[in-house]
Amino acid sequence: MDIKLDQPAEGPLAGIRVLDITGMITGPLCGQHLGDLGADVIKIEPLHGEVARWMAPPQQAGLSGFYAQQNRNKRSLAVDLKHPEGIALIKRLAADADLLLENFRAGVADRLGIGYEALRADNERLIYLAISGFGPDGPYSDRPVYDPIAQGLVGGCFIQGMPFGDRPQLIQSAIVDKTTAHIAAGIGVSALYARDRPGGTGKGQRVDVPMIDSWAAASLSDMMPTDAFVPNDMPDPTPLAVLRTFETQDGYVVGMALQDNHFQGLCKALECEELLQTPGMRDVGERIGDFGPWLDAIGEVMKRFTTEDLLARLDAHGVPFGPVKTVREFAEDPQARHNRTIFDAEHPDAGTMRYIRYPGHLSETPASLHRHPPRLGEHSREILAEAGLAGADIERLVSEGVIGV
Repeated sequence: MDIKLDQPAEGPLAGIRVLDITGMITGPLCGQHLGDLGADVIKIEPLHGEVARWMAPPQQAGLSGFYAQQNRNKRSLAVDLKHPEGIALIKRLAADADLLLENFRAGVADRLGIGYEALRADNERLIYLAISGFGPDGPYSDRPVYDPIAQGLVGGCFIQGMPFGDRPQLIQSAIVDKTTAHIAAGIGVSALYARDRPGGTGKGQRVDVPMIDSWAAASLSDMMPTDAFVPNDMPDPTPLAVLRTFETQDGYVVGMALQDNHFQGLCKALECEELLQTPGMRDVGERIGDFGPWLDAIGEVMKRFTTEDLLARLDAHGVPFGPVKTVREFAEDPQARHNRTIFDAEHPDAGTMRYIRYPGHLSETPASLHRHPPRLGEHSREILAEAGLAGADIERLVSEGVIGV
């Protein structure tokens, strides 16, 4: 990912304008992905700033670390959406936008007057991308949702919890929010392609991305084989017992040695070749029949080695294992450094800032960091001037508290 601060965006979405009227994680991260790819993303925030700006330390230069990780490559317009003139500004901007991104609860955008039907009247090419917990209609559509609620509903919590005494377990991350953001960005780009490709529709459309649908699509494909054919009398899926961490003298490792060649290499590396003749471990069929004995056996042997020694032995025998690292350790990992997965860039006020790169490595139209996360209202005057408002009108809106700068 190139660092081209204060230079025009050159990615594959250069020339595409996005209005990002979202908060917290899912919508902002989706908008950031589009900005990384070159879109001009205008972040619409309330006059006090969206909650991610202030919800957690550290804070520097009007930014929180939490906000900074979801909002680079955007311009900020602070506007009062409870004021009729604020709504009029959104409509004016939407009339020239390619994509509008929102994550209001069902019905809120319509009540504000900035729902899809209201906006497409002035811009039939607008792609209206609405992210919600459950979808725009249905029995749960008016309910608020947070990441843990979606995790619990979709079904994976029971599988996560089975190794811990059958108590359901949450993934300790806003995994649904982030997964939905990635999926929504791809869907938004697909809608742009459907509009603009040769022979395309030439028109925009409403696109709904429910969080529960995104998480189901991302998480259930390896949990639903038992239900691929219905009806059947098979029990509910259970965890893949082979997925576990292994303790060493000074840390933990993860990996797999399921195939016969890998298990043979593992036993040689650990100097425990007697396991190759142990009933239940002699071939892949026996090992799949009962994971517990052989996983427990190699787990005990691994405790004899340091992480470095163990991984060197396994690597020499072609057995796929790796270390368990903290986030800060990962940032210093040789492959992560080579990929620039975590990279630093200098901010004029906040000093050195650390970011996670856009994951696509495009050879001809690379993603880039061309803007640090904006201060609240940093670009309000600039954006409204581009929309055709006279300077005097902009200053009146500032003085009347309709926009913030």
